[in-house]
Amino acid sequence: MSTAIVYYSQHHENTKKLIDAIKEAHPDIKLIDIVRTKVEELQTYDTIGIASGIYFGRFNKDLTEYVRNRLPHAIRTFGIYTCGNGSDKYTKEVREIAESKGCKWLGEYGCYGFDTFGLFKLVGGIQKGHPTDREIRGAVEFYEGLMLE
Repeated sequence: MSTAIVYYSQHHENTKKLIDAIKEAHPDIKLIDIVRTKVEELQTYDTIGIASGIYFGRFNKDLTEYVRNRLPHAIRTFGIYTCGNGSDKYTKEVREIAESKGCKWLGEYGCYGFDTFGLFKLVGGIQKGHPTDREIRGAVEFYEGLMLE
């Protein structure tokens, strides 16, 4: 089974820490940074992960559009994110896009990430020290659990 993770991780690269750990444990995974790689043939993968920091309560808008335009039909998908404030609604939009294309949504993993976006910058940021080593290991364990299904 082949897996690619399309991602957007810019400010503090919190999300990249998670997916880099997954890649280190599973070197066969393809990481696709949508800022650097505009076109990638996703049809060759059995499973696609969608990973982003959270911006104003949702996945990065460019990543969401990338998924809307490039995600193949009827494949396995999952979400990974880092955020300054917790919520169980962050993956809603990308999950709905995947499901509208007949994809099987396997689940999502989210954890805190250091956040200095917008007004948080004025107070020196929130969630300093995140993601922690434990949260990073949690992302790897989440991925490994998906692959057992």
